[in-house]
Amino acid sequence: QRQLWQAYFDLGMKEGVWAPRVSKSFAKQHHTCRSYGFPKHVIEQRQKTITQQLQHTTNELHWYLTNLEQNVQQWQPFIDPSVLSSAINDCVKNAQQRLRQEFNYKRKMLTLNFNDRDLITKFYELQPNEEQIHIAKQIWQITFDILKTKEQEEIIRKRIFLRRLPTTYDKIIDKSLDYIEPMLSNKVLDIDRHAGLVTSYSKTITQYKFDLMTLNLDTIQNVIRGHQQILNDLQKKLSQSCHELMISAIENRRKAMQKRHEIYLKHKLHTFFDEAPATSNE
Repeated sequence: QRQLWQAYFDLGMKEGVWAPRVSKSFAKQHHTCRSYGFPKHVIEQRQKTITQQLQHTTNELHWYLTNLEQNVQQWQPFIDPSVLSSAINDCVKNAQQRLRQEFNYKRKMLTLNFNDRDLITKFYELQPNEEQIHIAKQIWQITFDILKTKEQEEIIRKRIFLRRLPTTYDKIIDKSLDYIEPMLSNKVLDIDRHAGLVTSYSKTITQYKFDLMTLNLDTIQNVIRGHQQILNDLQKKLSQSCHELMISAIENRRKAMQKRHEIYLKHKLHTFFDEAPATSNE
């Protein structure tokens, strides 16, 4: 936390503006965040609170360690206090691994959001005309569409690999069992035959779910190719309508969008499936 809030403070000092905001329409048109960082007084108050919490935790930890060293002498069998202390530290570090990753992600996104806004500003500093602004927005729009579609693609790929499907898929497809269960409950079916049919239905339905996901993946890939063709056409149009500096400004911002989304998607894929239910194949 201390490093994250220090990053907020450092960026505010560097930029000279605290928690800069843009209008909702501007953010939507340019596919950028409305605001990043926090007001200076909020950051300073949070830093003060963190310092107090850290001091309090340090004092408590010192008290517990002192008591541990005194009490461990009476334990049977004897345990080396340094070994026990090291084991406790390892447990705490492992437990905080996810928290550290989350804070590191927020620090990266803070820098990327600042850079994104800066690149948009640099584009407008070149004083583009209406046509050039329109082309730039189109390029950034189609880039956004490509990135969002690729995000869907990667999520589906991971769902298929982990055999974890969206809840909506399960609910809709499993609903078909409502029509099958009355037949399966027919008393003329002996136990073995009933069990065999239930297994066959289950495997067939599960396979159908993943076949449908695979078809969705193929559809998404076709959509991406369509988006990419539009982007290629816009870039050709860009070279005819803008001078080199402006082309560079538009492309730099587009590449920054890709980099930001790469970090975002990596984080999302790392955390998205932690609690997602697996699909049984039994």
